Amino acid sequence: MIDVDSAVPSPSANIHTGTAGLGKLANEDTPGINEWLTDDCHDLRPVLPVASGGLHPGVVDQLLEALGTDIIVQAGGVHGHPDGTHAGAKALRQSVEASMAGTTLEDYAEDHPELATALEKWGSETPR
Repeated sequence: MIDVDSAVPSPSANIHTGTAGLGKLANEDTPGINEWLTDDCHDLRPVLPVASGGLHPGVVDQLLEALGTDIIVQAGGVHGHPDGTHAGAKALRQSVEASMAGTTLEDYAEDHPELATALEKWGSETPR
C-alpha cells in the first residue's frame, strides 16, 4: 500500500489497468502496465493503478499476489453481496486484511460472516 508518510509524492491520478486475468476484462500485461505507471516516468507523478471489472472478495488474494498492494481494488461484489452494500464493503476489506496477514480467505471467513457469505456466493472463481 502507498505509504502516506513517505517522501515519495502521492499519485496525481489513477487509471484502470486491468485485472491480471482475474476479472471479466482481458489484458495481456497488467503487471507491466502497473509497473510502468508507478515508475519514474520523465519526472511525472506516478499514477495509481485501479483493478476493477468482475472482481469480488473471493479473488482478492489472487489479485494482490499478482499485482502487489500499490493498487486500488474496485469490486462489484461490494454491491452484489447478498446482505447488501455495507456487508459487501466489509467482505472486501476482510479479504484484503486476510491477504495482507497471509491467511487464507477461508480461514479468515470463519470469524468474519460477511466474507463467509461472499465466499458462499462467489467462491474463488473468476468470471472468465
